[in-house]
Amino acid sequence: MLTGVSHMGFTVADVGAAAGFYQRLFDAPPEVRRIYDAPYTADQVGYPGARLDIAIFRIPGSDVRLELIQYLEPAGTPVDVETKNPGTAHLCLTADDLDAEFARLSSLGARPRSAAPVPITSGPNLGRRVAYFRDPQGLTIEIVESPREERSCASRT
Repeated sequence: MLTGVSHMGFTVADVGAAAGFYQRLFDAPPEVRRIYDAPYTADQVGYPGARLDIAIFRIPGSDVRLELIQYLEPAGTPVDVETKNPGTAHLCLTADDLDAEFARLSSLGARPRSAAPVPITSGPNLGRRVAYFRDPQGLTIEIVESPREERSCASRT
């Protein structure tokens, strides 16, 4: 039986730059920042002699980690991470104040995909708003408003 979620990982071209962005976004340094080059690492990823430069962050408000990986050996080839392309992924975060987060992400160098937060007009998130961004590495970040009941509970505490 599967028991939960540990982390999500993205391979990036420059882990130092990516870690700098997410440190500012999460307002916290990575929990782990080191080179992984033990024999088990090569066995795990399936590349003999693999050396990975990794930064791991705890996503605020959760126990889930974000793992940013740069392959030092073997070096990779960039792929087209356009959101519409099969095989791409995105990180979805929640926020109580989407307007403030929209402005903050933009100020940190993330590029919004819309001019402002977009109202959700149907489906399970009806009435909430959402925004997509590209981080400086080109990865997609989605920010969705917390459900109203979560926001009202947070404002009472």
